[in-house]
Amino acid sequence: MNQPRKAWTIGVLGLVTVLYASHGIANPASPQGGDAIPFTVNERVKMDGRCAHLPKTPCTQIKVSYPHFEAIHSSDAIDSINRNIKQFLLQSASLENDPQTIEEAMVKFLKGYENSKQDFPHQGVWADEKTVEVLQNRSNLLSLQYSHYWYTGGAHPNSSRTYWNYNPKTGKQIQLADLFVEGYAPKLNRIAEKHFRQARELETNTSLNEVGFWFENDQFKVNTNFALAPGGLIFFFNTYEVSPYVMGPTEVVIPYGELKGLLKDQIALIPNHS
Repeated sequence: MNQPRKAWTIGVLGLVTVLYASHGIANPASPQGGDAIPFTVNERVKMDGRCAHLPKTPCTQIKVSYPHFEAIHSSDAIDSINRNIKQFLLQSASLENDPQTIEEAMVKFLKGYENSKQDFPHQGVWADEKTVEVLQNRSNLLSLQYSHYWYTGGAHPNSSRTYWNYNPKTGKQIQLADLFVEGYAPKLNRIAEKHFRQARELETNTSLNEVGFWFENDQFKVNTNFALAPGGLIFFFNTYEVSPYVMGPTEVVIPYGELKGLLKDQIALIPNHS
């Protein structure tokens, strides 16, 4: 049962830091089994110190929200998953070298903004937001969504979404080859292309590349950015992956029922499939 979040506000060196911690076994919106992996959701926000004096004015800030899992199987496996989450949080789009701690990442981000503002006094505010959400939480499947939004000047902000699927008992990532029978790729690509075209409102005989996509030889192919979601198998194509920024990202959702004959027998990984 979730407990109320606790919040702390700290002012240090002209910065404002807000920290939250909530305890539970899952996000209320994320499906889980009775054998879900316990975790704590940690949230931190660090803002330009001027934010406290101008609460209704947009200001530079950096936010992170992520789960920290507790071992109920192999501690090595859960430790590996937690390290992967931390590595995502520490990757920096604006720093030359990745920081070693979340606190260091936040301080360096705001310092970078201050240094940039000295050179460009009229530039807008910066933002960096990283979120890790739990999509599935079961004894044999932990499916996470890593989201990143950032803006450090320029023509437009950027964002990305990445999925990771783990076996909590081993800490290893689940790959497409773990889910599908040998030789699955051609049929899976055909099924996924149908849903890709539906998402983009494209006719079946329309050339993908002629309307702006970048598929090799104009042939659709799934990527490895997938999630085992309650409603189906998701593939997500980020901006710049197969199309320019102006076209945005594309999400493809394939109902599990359309994957019969392709899925392996060990289908306990897939929840409520039909």
